[in-house]
Amino acid sequence: MTIDLPTTTDATTSGMHGRQFGFGSSDDGRTPRVAQAMIKVLSDLELFSRHVLKVPLYAYQLDPARAIMDSIIDQRGDEILLIMSRQSGKNETVAQLLVYMLNILQRAGGNIVFAAIGDGIGRGIRRLEEHLDNDWNFNDWKREARPTRRTLGKASVVFMSSHPQAHARGETAHYLLVIDELQDQDSTHLQAVFQPMRAARNATAVYLGTVRTTQDALWRKKEELERAQQEDGRQRVWVIGPEAVTAENPQYDAFLRSQIAKFGRRHPIIACEYFLEPLDTDGGLFPLRRLKLMRGGHKRQEAPENFDVTIATLDVAGIDEGTTEPTATLDNPARDYTVCTIHTISHYIEAGPVYTAVDVFIDQGTQHFEKVGDRPSLAEQLLAYLEHWNISTLIADATGVGEGLANWLNARLGGVTVQQFKFTRASKAQLGVDFLALVETNRFKYFAEENEFDDAWWFFEQANLCTYELPAGKPMERYLKWYVPATTRVDTPTGGEPVHDDRLISAALIAEADKLLRDGKISVGRAESVIGGSYDPIEDPIDDFFDPLEDLPDW
Repeated sequence: MTIDLPTTTDATTSGMHGRQFGFGSSDDGRTPRVAQAMIKVLSDLELFSRHVLKVPLYAYQLDPARAIMDSIIDQRGDEILLIMSRQSGKNETVAQLLVYMLNILQRAGGNIVFAAIGDGIGRGIRRLEEHLDNDWNFNDWKREARPTRRTLGKASVVFMSSHPQAHARGETAHYLLVIDELQDQDSTHLQAVFQPMRAARNATAVYLGTVRTTQDALWRKKEELERAQQEDGRQRVWVIGPEAVTAENPQYDAFLRSQIAKFGRRHPIIACEYFLEPLDTDGGLFPLRRLKLMRGGHKRQEAPENFDVTIATLDVAGIDEGTTEPTATLDNPARDYTVCTIHTISHYIEAGPVYTAVDVFIDQGTQHFEKVGDRPSLAEQLLAYLEHWNISTLIADATGVGEGLANWLNARLGGVTVQQFKFTRASKAQLGVDFLALVETNRFKYFAEENEFDDAWWFFEQANLCTYELPAGKPMERYLKWYVPATTRVDTPTGGEPVHDDRLISAALIAEADKLLRDGKISVGRAESVIGGSYDPIEDPIDDFFDPLEDLPDW
């Protein structure tokens, strides 16, 4: 099937308004001129974008859009993958292309199928409607249901859920099939249900997505289409990184720099979503480069020094019933420890405060509120420890049994801001993302270990052995799972010892303090302000500006 541009008669009766171009109305004797102008606009997406939708596409958007149109017009049935840096206009490109196609196809008729999961359907509909409300089409397009569609003349965009449990069979994609957020999709389901929709007319398929991992459907499709490119030389994969975007959009350049300053160039969110570098989930969350960034050159402190601003972060373990007798051994020696880490704000750099962990309190299994023999309760020990450090803020794990301990400390720490943190899958994921931002912007330092198996050594061992999981296509902020596997052990002079993540979690809670500080929900005051050396966050990533492998001793 070929696609014909409208004739003069089609253009003057389709509801398009030539007066928007200064050509006068259809009854002033210049109708042919108006119609010819409309036909010219419809002959090129760039003209349509500029003069009808009035949101001109950039060159980096027009190139893949024209490749899609070429495949549709020539009925090649290409599969095309479009990946762009976050917020650079990937879905905007497709929305404008769909409105353009509806205008061309309104007399011929036929379907375009747009498939997405969850909120992606609503976003796709909203973008399309915003652009259909243009001066040519705003009185002419219709909303229709069963299935959900937006129609102009005889042509429609049909919106369907691509969730595996949705009932999505039976539609025909006459010209184009769009699959949004491919990284979230089940490729087997797409192949069984949506690919057959293209068969009747050899429709083109366009896949949109966000870079996440090397294991999801988007990255596998990228590798598949790149192999096809090599065979016939026809471009099917469009990967448009920040260099292309910032070259045309100075505002995007400013935005990107602000995000890099906040998270760091090597932060997974920046690397994946902006620089299009996927995560390899086979590695650990803290590779050698991050371990080196976290290692401070300072020694452990025994007490606060003059003008120290001290923040405590508390990760609470459960109670071991074996400790109800003074001479008893732990019933569960593998139980996590209660860990309280003391941080100071050593100085400030452009990205924000630099937090230095200077001491740590460790307890395993002590009763939270009950004194056993001469052994004070855990609550009493923590209170004395926090008062010794004259803390200004406490970020306390208030999950489960931790809530009672946090409330008890809050009632007794006069003048101290106590913020409770409850661990859920989502809150721990966000904490991990925020903590990585501190590490990647060179704003977290842990005191140096002096001996093997001392407290600092254990912190770095936990970080070194911390793994992570990210479900295919899911955003890190809600789905990052990071932990030390339960069976992990390390050889020590006394035999194999289990490795937990309690020291790491306790230290990472400083990221919550940093977020609260940024949001103005806590205040800590500061003794001095030192602005760090400036650097270009795009041209000079943090590992070039500060080389941890050279500037810090080995550990």
